[in-house]
Amino acid sequence: MAKIKLVFFLFCIFLNAQNKDIDIQHINELQKLGDSLFKASNYTEAAKLYKELVQIDPNSFDFNFKYASAFGLEVEQMPRFKQAKNVREMVKLFERAYELDNKNLALNRALLEIYLRVPRFFGGGEKKALSIIKNIYSISVDEGKKAQEFYNKY
Repeated sequence: MAKIKLVFFLFCIFLNAQNKDIDIQHINELQKLGDSLFKASNYTEAAKLYKELVQIDPNSFDFNFKYASAFGLEVEQMPRFKQAKNVREMVKLFERAYELDNKNLALNRALLEIYLRVPRFFGGGEKKALSIIKNIYSISVDEGKKAQEFYNKY
């Protein structure tokens, strides 16, 4: 009886290990497909895949940043009245990625531009832009100077 329990236990461990391999493979496939769609400028479909990846791993900076980027570019292509309905969600997606890794320069640059372009009513504003510039300075003085120049020209 003990041997049967041991065999059953080992079988369950084996099945669980296979499921994790399948999950990792599925995640990698989704990510590759999303990256391909993004490169092909199919931001709507890429955003759907990245959203699925964020649901699988909500604490992944990479998935959150890619989802925010694809969704942001999708929103940018929408007519003005549709943009207004989606811009808050776009800002929240970028801010979620920022919560996960506020030292990523690409994300900081994107947020700076978003905060300058989006009115305060929709989640943007100069105050937030200045806080991003301050954060960029903490990462790199040279990049902070570039961000300050961008802010001044905007």
